[in-house]
Amino acid sequence: MDKETKRQALPIIHLNNPKDLDFLKIPEDGFSAASDSEKENLIEKRKSISYWRDAWRRFRSNKVAMAALIVFLVIVVFAFVGPLIVPYSYESQYRNSAKLGPMEYSKSEEMEQAVLEEADAVFFTETIMGSLLSLSKGDYYIEQNNTTYCFTLEKALEKAMIIYDKDAADILTIGRTKDYKNGEFTTVTPLEYTVGEPAPDATEVELIKSVFPHVFGTDSAGRDIMSRSMYGTRVSLIIGIVAALIVLVIGAAIGAISGLCGGVVDFVIMRIIDLIISIPSTLMVLLLQVVISEPLQKWFDTSNWGLARAMSDLGAGIVSIFIVFALLYWVSMARIVRGQVLQLKSMEFITAEKVLGAGNKRIITRHLLPNCVGQLVIATCLQIPSAIFMESFLSYLGIGVAAPMASLGSMCSDALSALSLYPYRLLCPAIILSVLVLTLNLIGDGLRDALDPRLKK
Repeated sequence: MDKETKRQALPIIHLNNPKDLDFLKIPEDGFSAASDSEKENLIEKRKSISYWRDAWRRFRSNKVAMAALIVFLVIVVFAFVGPLIVPYSYESQYRNSAKLGPMEYSKSEEMEQAVLEEADAVFFTETIMGSLLSLSKGDYYIEQNNTTYCFTLEKALEKAMIIYDKDAADILTIGRTKDYKNGEFTTVTPLEYTVGEPAPDATEVELIKSVFPHVFGTDSAGRDIMSRSMYGTRVSLIIGIVAALIVLVIGAAIGAISGLCGGVVDFVIMRIIDLIISIPSTLMVLLLQVVISEPLQKWFDTSNWGLARAMSDLGAGIVSIFIVFALLYWVSMARIVRGQVLQLKSMEFITAEKVLGAGNKRIITRHLLPNCVGQLVIATCLQIPSAIFMESFLSYLGIGVAAPMASLGSMCSDALSALSLYPYRLLCPAIILSVLVLTLNLIGDGLRDALDPRLKK
């Protein structure tokens, strides 16, 4: 019997009353709870996991990428937590501690260490931050153990140490450098003080209880290299991340518009991209940096706008770096997003959205860009080391981060003048910069392998 004959042989049922469907109802006793033995037979072969959890699982299996991530986190802690531990600022200058090697102490710091073996805290005029090596006459106060000690200097105090010893008969004494022999002061003078509220114009004298070592040494201006390396690493990381986010936003938006609209819009955008790529990037960066910096600084100095004041704190060098990235470095991101959009826009769910009346904005933000998130994350992570290297390159040439702000590139540039005598000044920031860029590249490669579904194992 062929299919047509079978179709004609099927009975035709006419339902004039909905109650005729009662035979489809499931009886109440049609189901019963599964027994324990039946449950044990239901074995879950593989637990369902999300896309991001699966990507994290595959990223963890990449030992090189995980090691790079751990090193990168150590560098982040070094840059952002380290300055809270090290008592030296990136711009603090100590005249008597200039040109020290790694883990070296100046003679003044060695004297402080010797005195601190017997006393609780000291203040030495020869280790004052800045160009002065004395306390001028005036009112001062010291805060120790919830007690305020107030005193007045009738004349400047120089080449002397204020010693605090809570167990001594005279809690505060003054020792002169000329009286320091064989590791101790032969004569000390009691400091006249009062306990209570300090005078309105009194200045606090901060005592130290231990001398923190200069782990990386100091430069010719007496600035601690480790603290400058910490701050320089922080500046380089912030610039790299912010620049990569700027490139992400601009490149993703332009690439999605170009791929979705097509036609004349796509043609014009791609020709602009080809024009930007055809220009030597290093030359354009240098020219833009030189041209933009001076007008930016002038705008910061003359404008009363809140944004100008906020940007002036960063400095014209950093802001001009952001502008350079916004103008030039979005082209690679735009090409990546455009290629992904061209693959996605012909799929059925995009066609369904267009049929339902969705606009281009909704299609881009709700469908195209979310489906490109893997490539966007990879490209952004690989853009960060490029931005860090470009900032370091510009600072090395002296047109990036302006003094006294430090970056790894500017520190390398400052160290060149005395490379043969003090090679550690160049090695410390250069090693940190190299390791930072290397770890970010390895993390980017690991993310590429983890987020690309074609590389699933």
